Amino acid sequence: MGFSLIIERIFDVKKCLDILTDAHIFDSISEDGATFDDLKVDVINHYWLGIYEGIDLIGVFLLMPKYSECYDVHIHILKEHRKYWKSAGAAIIEWCKKNIPNKTLYTNIPVFCKNVRYFVLSLGFKEAGVIPSVWKKNGKMNDMSIFTRLI
Repeated sequence: MGFSLIIERIFDVKKCLDILTDAHIFDSISEDGATFDDLKVDVINHYWLGIYEGIDLIGVFLLMPKYSECYDVHIHILKEHRKYWKSAGAAIIEWCKKNIPNKTLYTNIPVFCKNVRYFVLSLGFKEAGVIPSVWKKNGKMNDMSIFTRLI
């Protein structure tokens, strides 16, 4: 394909925030009324992975320890680089197998986000249930689907 994706741990809060405060990403991940001040990036206690296409940072991936064997995960890729979602996802799963083997990953996705649902299912996640009316977006309360995957 002529590209090389690199996944590596990132400790630069500003680089993470540069991705998270991208207008398209921030709108996708934030509830109604959220501001940039609501974003919290902890590069010491959480794993933040940089997703690089060559030397360009095109996204970040968060692994937040929740329980002794479980991580809450979220991927954020700049809109113009979304063509790399599947490759980035596969590379992240490989990173997890090497660095945090035998753990469970989980994520919550708004039910109306069909493309994100398809993406996590393509990476081997299974839908585990739905939390009803928990996330406020576009003036209404939305259901969140829970997805899990054993590494």
